[in-house]
Amino acid sequence: MSFSSLEKKVTGIVSLILSLRLLGLFMLLPIFSIYAIDYENSTAFLAGLAIGVYSLSQAIMQIPLAYLSDKIGRRVVVLIGLAFFTVGSLICYFASDINLLIFGRVIQGCGAISSVGVATLAENTNEENRASAFTIVGLSVGIAFVIGFLIGPFLSYLFNFQFLFLLLFVFGILAFFSASIYYPEGKTTSKNIEKEPFKLNFDMIQIYSASFMLSTILSIFLFVYPLMWRDQGKSTNELSIVYLIVFLPAALFVYPLIRYFEKIKKIDISTKFAWIFLFVSFLSYLLADHGTFSLYLLAIFFFLGSTIFHSTLPSLLSLKVSEKMRATGNGPYYIMSFLGHAVGSIIAGYFYSKPEYFGFTNYTALIFICMAILTIWTFMGLPKHDSIKE
Repeated sequence: MSFSSLEKKVTGIVSLILSLRLLGLFMLLPIFSIYAIDYENSTAFLAGLAIGVYSLSQAIMQIPLAYLSDKIGRRVVVLIGLAFFTVGSLICYFASDINLLIFGRVIQGCGAISSVGVATLAENTNEENRASAFTIVGLSVGIAFVIGFLIGPFLSYLFNFQFLFLLLFVFGILAFFSASIYYPEGKTTSKNIEKEPFKLNFDMIQIYSASFMLSTILSIFLFVYPLMWRDQGKSTNELSIVYLIVFLPAALFVYPLIRYFEKIKKIDISTKFAWIFLFVSFLSYLLADHGTFSLYLLAIFFFLGSTIFHSTLPSLLSLKVSEKMRATGNGPYYIMSFLGHAVGSIIAGYFYSKPEYFGFTNYTALIFICMAILTIWTFMGLPKHDSIKE
Protein backbone atom coordinates (compact mmCIF):
# COMPACT_ATOMS: atom_id res chain seq x y z
CA MET A 1 0.00 0.00 0.00
CA SER A 2 1.42 3.40 -0.99
CA PHE A 3 1.86 6.16 1.57
CA SER A 4 -0.81 8.83 1.87
CA SER A 5 0.24 12.49 1.80
CA LEU A 6 -0.13 12.65 5.60
CA GLU A 7 1.99 9.53 6.10
CA LYS A 8 4.71 10.93 3.84
CA LYS A 9 4.66 14.24 5.72
CA VAL A 10 4.79 12.65 9.18
CA THR A 11 7.48 10.12 8.25
CA GLY A 12 9.55 12.87 6.66
CA ILE A 13 9.35 15.35 9.53
CA VAL A 14 9.99 12.74 12.25
CA SER A 15 12.98 11.42 10.28
CA LEU A 16 14.33 14.95 9.77
CA ILE A 17 14.01 16.02 13.41
CA LEU A 18 15.50 12.85 14.90
CA SER A 19 18.33 12.62 12.37
CA LEU A 20 19.27 16.33 12.74
CA ARG A 21 19.44 15.98 16.52
CA LEU A 22 21.35 12.74 16.41
CA LEU A 23 23.73 13.80 13.63
CA GLY A 24 25.20 16.43 15.93
CA LEU A 25 25.40 14.03 18.87
CA PHE A 26 27.02 11.32 16.74
CA MET A 27 29.70 13.84 15.69
CA LEU A 28 30.62 14.21 19.37
CA LEU A 29 30.75 10.56 20.41
CA PRO A 30 33.92 9.36 18.62
CA ILE A 31 36.08 12.09 20.20
CA PHE A 32 34.18 13.33 23.27
CA SER A 33 36.38 11.57 25.83
CA ILE A 34 39.60 13.00 24.31
CA TYR A 35 38.47 16.61 24.68
CA ALA A 36 36.31 16.37 27.82
CA ILE A 37 39.31 15.27 29.88
CA ASP A 38 41.10 18.52 28.95
CA TYR A 39 38.37 20.91 30.19
CA GLU A 40 39.11 23.09 33.22
CA ASN A 41 38.66 21.22 36.52
CA SER A 42 38.05 17.99 34.61
CA THR A 43 38.86 14.44 35.67
CA ALA A 44 38.34 11.21 33.80
CA PHE A 45 35.29 10.50 35.96
CA LEU A 46 33.76 13.93 35.26
CA ALA A 47 34.49 13.47 31.56
CA GLY A 48 32.55 10.20 31.65
CA LEU A 49 29.77 11.95 33.56
CA ALA A 50 29.64 14.71 30.91
CA ILE A 51 29.06 12.04 28.28
CA GLY A 52 26.62 9.93 30.29
CA VAL A 53 24.49 12.61 31.94
CA TYR A 54 22.87 13.44 28.60
CA SER A 55 21.52 9.90 28.31
CA LEU A 56 20.48 9.91 31.97
CA SER A 57 18.40 13.06 31.39
CA GLN A 58 16.93 11.44 28.28
CA ALA A 59 15.90 8.36 30.25
CA ILE A 60 14.32 10.40 33.05
CA MET A 61 12.39 12.76 30.76
CA GLN A 62 11.04 10.29 28.18
CA ILE A 63 7.91 9.31 30.09
CA PRO A 64 7.02 12.79 31.49
CA LEU A 65 7.28 14.40 28.06
CA ALA A 66 5.36 11.55 26.41
CA TYR A 67 2.64 11.92 29.06
CA LEU A 68 2.59 15.69 28.57
CA SER A 69 2.19 15.21 24.82
CA ASP A 70 -0.91 13.10 25.52
CA LYS A 71 -2.37 16.08 27.39
CA ILE A 72 -1.38 19.13 25.34
CA GLY A 73 -0.48 17.72 21.93
CA ARG A 74 2.57 16.35 20.16
CA ARG A 75 3.80 19.46 18.36
CA VAL A 76 3.98 21.65 21.47
CA VAL A 77 5.99 19.06 23.39
CA VAL A 78 8.34 18.45 20.47
CA LEU A 79 9.00 22.21 20.29
CA ILE A 80 9.64 22.31 24.04
CA GLY A 81 12.05 19.39 23.74
CA LEU A 82 13.91 20.97 20.81
CA ALA A 83 14.15 24.25 22.74
CA PHE A 84 15.83 22.42 25.65
CA PHE A 85 18.21 20.68 23.23
CA THR A 86 19.10 23.93 21.44
CA VAL A 87 19.68 25.96 24.62
CA GLY A 88 21.74 23.13 26.12
CA SER A 89 23.89 22.99 22.99
CA LEU A 90 24.57 26.73 23.27
CA ILE A 91 25.57 26.37 26.93
CA CYS A 92 27.98 23.57 25.96
CA TYR A 93 29.45 25.76 23.21
CA PHE A 94 30.40 28.50 25.67
CA ALA A 95 31.54 26.11 28.43
CA SER A 96 35.24 26.05 29.28
CA ASP A 97 34.75 24.38 32.67
CA ILE A 98 33.74 20.73 32.92
CA ASN A 99 30.96 21.54 35.40
CA LEU A 100 29.29 23.97 33.00
CA LEU A 101 29.66 21.40 30.22
CA ILE A 102 27.89 18.82 32.41
CA PHE A 103 25.09 21.33 33.12
CA GLY A 104 24.69 22.01 29.40
CA ARG A 105 24.51 18.29 28.70
CA VAL A 106 21.77 17.89 31.33
CA ILE A 107 19.72 20.62 29.60
CA GLN A 108 20.37 18.99 26.21
CA GLY A 109 19.12 15.67 27.50
CA CYS A 110 15.90 17.19 28.86
CA GLY A 111 14.75 17.51 25.26
CA ALA A 112 13.74 13.86 25.28
CA ILE A 113 11.33 13.57 22.35
CA SER A 114 12.16 10.12 20.95
CA SER A 115 9.07 8.50 22.48
CA VAL A 116 6.89 11.37 21.26
CA GLY A 117 8.26 10.90 17.75
CA VAL A 118 7.54 7.17 17.88
CA ALA A 119 3.99 7.84 19.08
CA THR A 120 3.43 10.44 16.35
CA LEU A 121 4.58 8.01 13.70
CA ALA A 122 2.46 5.16 15.05
CA GLU A 123 -0.77 7.14 15.28
CA ASN A 124 -0.48 8.80 11.86
CA THR A 125 0.26 5.71 9.75
CA ASN A 126 -1.98 2.85 8.70
CA GLU A 127 -1.19 -0.67 9.86
CA GLU A 128 0.01 -1.65 6.38
CA ASN A 129 2.55 1.18 6.20
CA ARG A 130 3.61 1.49 9.83
CA ALA A 131 6.53 -0.93 9.67
CA SER A 132 7.86 0.76 6.52
CA ALA A 133 7.61 4.17 8.18
CA PHE A 134 9.61 2.95 11.20
CA THR A 135 12.18 1.46 8.81
CA ILE A 136 12.60 4.80 7.02
CA VAL A 137 13.13 6.64 10.31
CA GLY A 138 15.60 3.97 11.44
CA LEU A 139 17.49 4.26 8.16
CA SER A 140 17.75 8.05 8.49
CA VAL A 141 19.14 7.68 12.02
CA GLY A 142 21.60 5.04 10.79
CA ILE A 143 22.84 7.36 8.04
CA ALA A 144 23.23 10.16 10.61
CA PHE A 145 25.25 7.77 12.80
CA VAL A 146 27.74 6.94 10.04
CA ILE A 147 28.07 10.52 8.77
CA GLY A 148 28.51 11.86 12.31
CA PHE A 149 31.27 9.42 13.17
CA LEU A 150 33.12 10.14 9.94
CA ILE A 151 32.99 13.94 9.92
CA GLY A 152 33.04 14.68 13.67
CA PRO A 153 36.76 14.00 14.21
CA PHE A 154 37.66 15.90 11.01
CA LEU A 155 35.59 18.99 11.90
CA SER A 156 36.97 19.10 15.44
CA TYR A 157 40.49 19.01 13.99
CA LEU A 158 39.70 21.63 11.33
CA PHE A 159 38.01 24.02 13.79
CA ASN A 160 37.79 22.89 17.43
CA PHE A 161 35.67 20.66 19.64
CA GLN A 162 33.38 23.52 20.71
CA PHE A 163 32.51 24.11 17.05
CA LEU A 164 30.57 20.82 17.10
CA PHE A 165 28.27 22.21 19.80
CA LEU A 166 27.69 25.27 17.63
CA LEU A 167 26.59 22.91 14.86
CA LEU A 168 24.24 21.20 17.31
CA PHE A 169 22.78 24.61 18.11
CA VAL A 170 22.22 25.27 14.38
CA PHE A 171 20.70 21.81 13.87
CA GLY A 172 18.40 22.46 16.84
CA ILE A 173 17.23 25.76 15.31
CA LEU A 174 16.57 24.07 11.95
CA ALA A 175 14.65 21.23 13.62
CA PHE A 176 12.65 23.70 15.74
CA PHE A 177 11.45 25.76 12.80
CA SER A 178 10.78 22.66 10.69
CA ALA A 179 8.67 21.19 13.49
CA SER A 180 6.78 24.45 14.02
CA ILE A 181 5.71 24.37 10.36
CA TYR A 182 5.33 20.69 9.47
CA TYR A 183 4.89 18.69 12.67
CA PRO A 184 1.27 17.49 13.05
CA GLU A 185 -0.88 18.50 15.96
CA GLY A 186 -2.35 15.54 17.71
CA LYS A 187 -2.58 13.39 20.78
CA THR A 188 -2.46 9.65 21.21
CA THR A 189 -6.25 9.44 21.20
CA SER A 190 -5.92 8.35 17.60
CA LYS A 191 -8.59 6.76 15.44
CA ASN A 192 -5.91 4.59 13.86
CA ILE A 193 -4.89 2.85 17.07
CA GLU A 194 -7.18 1.29 19.63
CA LYS A 195 -5.97 1.10 23.20
CA GLU A 196 -5.26 -2.24 24.82
CA PRO A 197 -3.46 -3.29 28.02
CA PHE A 198 0.32 -3.43 27.79
CA LYS A 199 1.44 -6.95 28.76
CA LEU A 200 5.07 -7.52 29.71
CA ASN A 201 6.47 -11.00 29.10
CA PHE A 202 9.85 -12.69 29.55
CA ASP A 203 10.84 -12.31 25.89
CA MET A 204 10.32 -8.56 26.14
CA ILE A 205 12.34 -8.44 29.38
CA GLN A 206 15.18 -10.21 27.55
CA ILE A 207 15.08 -7.59 24.77
CA TYR A 208 14.89 -4.63 27.19
CA SER A 209 17.83 -6.07 29.17
CA ALA A 210 19.75 -6.54 25.92
CA SER A 211 19.14 -2.88 25.04
CA PHE A 212 20.63 -1.83 28.40
CA MET A 213 23.68 -4.10 28.16
CA LEU A 214 24.42 -3.30 24.52
CA SER A 215 24.30 0.43 25.27
CA THR A 216 26.51 -0.01 28.35
CA ILE A 217 29.14 -1.86 26.32
CA LEU A 218 28.89 0.64 23.47
CA SER A 219 29.44 3.62 25.79
CA ILE A 220 32.46 2.02 27.44
CA PHE A 221 33.90 1.26 24.01
CA LEU A 222 33.30 4.78 22.66
CA PHE A 223 34.96 6.28 25.74
CA VAL A 224 38.17 4.25 25.59
CA TYR A 225 38.62 3.67 21.85
CA PRO A 226 39.59 7.22 20.83
CA LEU A 227 41.88 7.43 23.86
CA MET A 228 43.61 4.23 22.74
CA TRP A 229 44.36 5.84 19.37
CA ARG A 230 45.54 9.04 21.04
CA ASP A 231 48.08 6.97 22.94
CA GLN A 232 49.21 5.59 19.57
CA GLY A 233 49.94 9.15 18.43
CA LYS A 234 46.91 9.56 16.16
CA SER A 235 45.36 13.02 15.71
CA THR A 236 41.60 13.54 15.73
CA ASN A 237 41.79 14.20 11.99
CA GLU A 238 43.25 10.72 11.44
CA LEU A 239 40.41 9.20 13.48
CA SER A 240 38.03 9.98 10.59
CA ILE A 241 40.03 7.57 8.42
CA VAL A 242 40.12 5.01 11.22
CA TYR A 243 36.34 5.06 11.62
CA LEU A 244 35.86 4.83 7.85
CA ILE A 245 37.98 1.67 7.76
CA VAL A 246 36.33 0.00 10.76
CA PHE A 247 32.78 0.85 9.63
CA LEU A 248 33.28 -0.52 6.11
CA PRO A 249 32.84 -4.27 6.88
CA ALA A 250 29.63 -3.56 8.84
CA ALA A 251 28.30 -1.39 6.00
CA LEU A 252 29.01 -4.11 3.42
CA PHE A 253 27.96 -7.28 5.23
CA VAL A 254 25.45 -6.59 8.01
CA TYR A 255 22.41 -5.64 5.93
CA PRO A 256 22.64 -8.63 3.51
CA LEU A 257 23.19 -10.96 6.48
CA ILE A 258 20.14 -9.69 8.35
CA ARG A 259 17.96 -9.72 5.24
CA TYR A 260 18.89 -13.35 4.62
CA PHE A 261 17.97 -14.46 8.13
CA GLU A 262 14.76 -12.42 8.06
CA LYS A 263 13.83 -14.15 4.81
CA ILE A 264 14.22 -17.61 6.32
CA LYS A 265 12.61 -16.41 9.61
CA LYS A 266 15.70 -17.08 11.71
CA ILE A 267 16.55 -13.61 13.03
CA ASP A 268 17.86 -15.17 16.25
CA ILE A 269 20.72 -16.82 14.31
CA SER A 270 22.03 -13.40 13.29
CA THR A 271 22.25 -12.46 16.99
CA LYS A 272 24.48 -15.48 17.59
CA PHE A 273 26.83 -14.14 14.93
CA ALA A 274 26.73 -10.76 16.71
CA TRP A 275 27.73 -12.30 20.05
CA ILE A 276 30.61 -14.12 18.35
CA PHE A 277 31.79 -10.90 16.69
CA LEU A 278 31.78 -9.05 20.03
CA PHE A 279 33.67 -11.81 21.83
CA VAL A 280 36.25 -11.92 19.01
CA SER A 281 36.53 -8.13 19.20
CA PHE A 282 37.43 -8.08 22.90
CA LEU A 283 39.67 -11.17 22.72
CA SER A 284 41.59 -9.69 19.77
CA TYR A 285 42.60 -6.85 22.07
CA LEU A 286 43.20 -8.84 25.25
CA LEU A 287 45.36 -11.49 23.54
CA ALA A 288 47.31 -9.17 21.22
CA ASP A 289 50.03 -6.56 21.72
CA HIS A 290 47.59 -3.60 21.86
CA GLY A 291 49.19 -2.13 18.75
CA THR A 292 47.64 -0.57 15.67
CA PHE A 293 46.53 -3.87 14.10
CA SER A 294 44.76 -5.06 17.26
CA LEU A 295 42.94 -1.72 17.55
CA TYR A 296 41.62 -2.12 14.02
CA LEU A 297 40.48 -5.69 14.76
CA LEU A 298 38.88 -4.55 18.03
CA ALA A 299 36.71 -1.98 16.25
CA ILE A 300 35.95 -3.94 13.06
CA PHE A 301 34.50 -6.90 14.95
CA PHE A 302 32.88 -4.61 17.53
CA PHE A 303 30.93 -2.65 14.93
CA LEU A 304 29.99 -5.83 13.08
CA GLY A 305 28.43 -7.21 16.27
CA SER A 306 26.88 -4.01 17.58
CA THR A 307 25.39 -3.08 14.19
CA ILE A 308 23.68 -6.47 13.94
CA PHE A 309 22.19 -6.02 17.40
CA HIS A 310 21.06 -2.46 16.71
CA SER A 311 19.28 -3.75 13.61
CA THR A 312 17.76 -6.93 15.02
CA LEU A 313 16.69 -5.97 18.55
CA PRO A 314 13.97 -3.51 17.42
CA SER A 315 12.85 -6.09 14.86
CA LEU A 316 12.57 -8.78 17.52
CA LEU A 317 10.71 -6.38 19.81
CA SER A 318 8.23 -5.48 17.07
CA LEU A 319 7.34 -9.17 16.79
CA LYS A 320 6.63 -9.38 20.51
CA VAL A 321 4.42 -6.27 20.68
CA SER A 322 1.10 -5.91 18.89
CA GLU A 323 0.67 -3.19 16.28
CA LYS A 324 -1.66 -1.32 18.62
CA MET A 325 0.93 -1.18 21.41
CA ARG A 326 4.14 -0.73 19.40
CA ALA A 327 4.75 2.85 20.54
CA THR A 328 4.18 1.86 24.19
CA GLY A 329 6.40 -1.21 23.83
CA ASN A 330 9.22 0.87 22.34
CA GLY A 331 9.25 3.24 25.32
CA PRO A 332 11.01 0.93 27.82
CA TYR A 333 13.42 -0.20 25.08
CA TYR A 334 14.71 3.34 24.54
CA ILE A 335 14.71 4.17 28.25
CA MET A 336 16.87 1.12 28.96
CA SER A 337 19.14 2.12 26.09
CA PHE A 338 19.60 5.63 27.48
CA LEU A 339 20.25 4.25 30.98
CA GLY A 340 22.86 1.88 29.54
CA HIS A 341 24.64 4.74 27.79
CA ALA A 342 24.70 6.73 31.03
CA VAL A 343 25.95 3.83 33.15
CA GLY A 344 28.58 2.81 30.60
CA SER A 345 30.03 6.31 30.29
CA ILE A 346 30.22 6.77 34.05
CA ILE A 347 31.83 3.33 34.53
CA ALA A 348 34.36 4.11 31.81
CA GLY A 349 35.26 7.47 33.32
CA TYR A 350 35.66 5.99 36.79
CA PHE A 351 37.87 3.07 35.77
CA TYR A 352 39.93 5.17 33.35
CA SER A 353 40.81 7.57 36.19
CA LYS A 354 43.26 5.02 37.64
CA PRO A 355 46.25 3.78 35.62
CA GLU A 356 45.93 0.11 36.54
CA TYR A 357 43.89 -2.53 38.36
CA PHE A 358 45.56 -5.63 39.81
CA GLY A 359 48.39 -5.28 37.30
CA PHE A 360 46.09 -4.62 34.32
CA THR A 361 45.98 -1.26 32.54
CA ASN A 362 42.78 0.78 32.73
CA TYR A 363 42.07 -0.07 29.08
CA THR A 364 42.39 -3.79 29.72
CA ALA A 365 40.25 -3.55 32.86
CA LEU A 366 37.46 -1.86 30.90
CA ILE A 367 37.62 -4.47 28.12
CA PHE A 368 37.32 -7.17 30.81
CA ILE A 369 34.22 -5.37 32.14
CA CYS A 370 32.74 -5.42 28.63
CA MET A 371 33.52 -9.14 28.42
CA ALA A 372 31.79 -9.74 31.76
CA ILE A 373 28.64 -7.85 30.69
CA LEU A 374 28.63 -9.69 27.37
CA THR A 375 28.93 -13.05 29.14
CA ILE A 376 25.98 -12.26 31.44
CA TRP A 377 23.97 -11.11 28.43
CA THR A 378 24.79 -14.32 26.54
CA PHE A 379 23.53 -16.45 29.44
CA MET A 380 20.32 -14.39 29.64
CA GLY A 381 19.80 -14.95 25.92
CA LEU A 382 17.32 -13.50 23.46
CA PRO A 383 13.97 -14.75 22.16
CA LYS A 384 14.01 -17.34 19.40
CA HIS A 385 12.16 -16.50 16.24
CA ASP A 386 9.90 -19.54 16.50
CA SER A 387 8.91 -18.56 20.06
CA ILE A 388 7.51 -15.26 18.89
CA LYS A 389 3.79 -14.94 18.51
CA GLU A 390 3.18 -13.30 15.17
